[in-house]
Amino acid sequence: MAEKQEPDQVAMMREIVALAEKQTAYSVERSEMSEVRSYQNAERTLSVWVRTALALIICGLAIDRFGLIVIGNRGEAPYAAPGGRVLLDRLSDWTSIGLVLLGVVMVAATGLRFLAYALAWRRQHRPPPYHGPYLAPFFALMVALFGVALLAIMVAAMM
Repeated sequence: MAEKQEPDQVAMMREIVALAEKQTAYSVERSEMSEVRSYQNAERTLSVWVRTALALIICGLAIDRFGLIVIGNRGEAPYAAPGGRVLLDRLSDWTSIGLVLLGVVMVAATGLRFLAYALAWRRQHRPPPYHGPYLAPFFALMVALFGVALLAIMVAAMM
């Protein structure tokens, strides 16, 4: 009888080992899926920061246009400076330049941070389909270049 129980116990242990190996394989698969989701979350975070930076740049542009409205009403403005320029116009110039500059710095910093994360992530994991490490930072770079060009125009117009 002891001889019969031993093969049953060995068979049962083999089944347990097989189940444990299967569970480990599922765990590894879930872990890899979690890493892919983490990468995609980082992409979404980058897109949110780019959107916020673009909103700052556009807000700076709107404030700059507000300064042009004030210049158009220069004769009626009660806040004229001794040199003839309206104080609100100067304030809107510097505020708009500050907002555009903040947007450029924000989008450049987040683009570089994502690129560093994406390259480090690709060294350890297989990339998800259609997700290269350079496309999202490229769009961030394009927004930064747009902001720099806009900044150059604004500074040139202020002089």
